[in-house]
Amino acid sequence: MNKKLLAVAVSAALVAPVAAMAGDVAVYGQAQVEVASYSDETPTGATKKGNDGVDTVDASRGRVGVKASEDLGMGLKAFAQFEFKADTTDNITDSNSDGKGKGALTSRVSQVGLKGGFGTVALGNLKSPYKYTGGVKYDPFVATSLQARGNGGMTSGAFGHNSFVNDSVMYSSPKAPVTASLLYAPSEDDGAWILAVKYKQGGIEAFISALDEGDRPKDPTASGDKSDSSAVKIGGQYKMGMHKFSAQVEQTEENNAAGTTKTEADVFFIGYQATVGKNVFVGQYGSTDVTVKTAGVSTSNDGAYMSLGVIHKMSKMTRVFGGWRDTEDFESVVSIGLRKDFK
Repeated sequence: MNKKLLAVAVSAALVAPVAAMAGDVAVYGQAQVEVASYSDETPTGATKKGNDGVDTVDASRGRVGVKASEDLGMGLKAFAQFEFKADTTDNITDSNSDGKGKGALTSRVSQVGLKGGFGTVALGNLKSPYKYTGGVKYDPFVATSLQARGNGGMTSGAFGHNSFVNDSVMYSSPKAPVTASLLYAPSEDDGAWILAVKYKQGGIEAFISALDEGDRPKDPTASGDKSDSSAVKIGGQYKMGMHKFSAQVEQTEENNAAGTTKTEADVFFIGYQATVGKNVFVGQYGSTDVTVKTAGVSTSNDGAYMSLGVIHKMSKMTRVFGGWRDTEDFESVVSIGLRKDFK
């Protein structure tokens, strides 16, 4: 017995200093799998676009990360973070955008910065203020097969509501009823910028956000000036008791590299959530109106998005969810999933 007690004491003495040094480091992540039944709704005679059949999907929710912070005194903190996407369903790597076959670790956020009374300065591969002001924050089904982005209710793409902004620096003001974030990503001639201003007081929130891609190429490994895109959106949210109402309107414009084609889009999103005990009942609607102008000729394409479902929070870290989503002339899906967070 004495030998066992001595072994425990020695182990504790050795582990304690290591734990103390690692006290400002945290490992965290999320794992999620859905069982989804898809029905292709491509118009008769057109090339098939939607998915069809039953599948298990991660929908880009799986991730693992590590973050660290250090108190420098005088109200100043240094922080760093690396976060990677990891598919929960398999380890296959491909280039599809269907939320499947994303097994290999791919970079999400990687940043280093300082935080104090002046606000926050971060540098690296950063979250876009456009994406996280309204946007994905307003969609409780984000990163599921029921989400609005890319399905007719919100824009997708690196300068929309997908991905992150590499090689960038961002300033965010301190917490207050009115906050602002400005991101700048330098380039050879014309860097990208993203601005977001938000008002939040009580149950009321309102925002405006805008961006310009500049001459940064869509493919970071490519050279030369690629297509240039810009966007602006306004929106807000109102919370009253068990009810939450959200809405936003986006206007986007993209010009191809040759300057011969301009694509304009108006994207509308509205959402409702009702929290009853551990359940959140969700209803969402969106529409996308696209106009393509080439050599003075315009063509239009309209689409609509709808979703209905419920999220049951078994705990703060575990939830089950299910619902239905329809994207006009593309696909519909009925899905049920399980998500587990850890930290």
